[in-house]
Amino acid sequence: MGTDQKRYINIHGHRQANTIEEWVMMNLMAKDFPPDDIENGYYSVGFHPCNIGKVDEQETLDKVRMALEHPRILAVGEIGLDKSLETPMEEQVRIFEKQVEIAESANLPVVLHVVRSFNEMVGFMKAHQPVVSMIIHGYNGSAQMADELVKAGFLISFGEAITGEHSKIIEALQRVPVEMMFLETDEGDMDIRELYQFAAEVKGISVDHLRVQIFENARTHLSRFNNFI
Repeated sequence: MGTDQKRYINIHGHRQANTIEEWVMMNLMAKDFPPDDIENGYYSVGFHPCNIGKVDEQETLDKVRMALEHPRILAVGEIGLDKSLETPMEEQVRIFEKQVEIAESANLPVVLHVVRSFNEMVGFMKAHQPVVSMIIHGYNGSAQMADELVKAGFLISFGEAITGEHSKIIEALQRVPVEMMFLETDEGDMDIRELYQFAAEVKGISVDHLRVQIFENARTHLSRFNNFI
């Protein structure tokens, strides 16, 4: 096993790596690009639905496009649909679709924020069939919905919620194929290695197996990842 394959891929975080064994893709709001330490990390950048109506739309979309020119930007995100917000869904969908087009033009994957909008996401996937990878971050839904999402072609990233007592998403984690999943810390401070250990136990596989497969998932779905390994 190569040294790189021993890294723990953290597909979505809000901090630098905690250990030399961790590789993390940090999330940036478009307004925060570029960060001061951009040459020392790896990032996704996007127009989050919570900012719709609070920032200039065209300026923000242009900033996303500009950010993608930097080699350290590996994905568009997090972007998506969120029914907990007051912003009309049609507005969210319109801006979301524009950003998927931007991601496709740059051949970069999309990191998705989805709140009570999984059916809409499945509908979008079926109607538009995007040519870039679509990664749902922080999944906290049912096993049945996870089946539908995987069938539609989404990858699913799990976070600290899987460690909760009697977590409803344990069955989802069990059923999502390891080839279609990632792990993440999001805004939490859990050691990514502990999350891998927990997920491996749930899936009945070794940590090494899980770590190597998720590393391969990153190689497959993050086109710029291979420039840094």
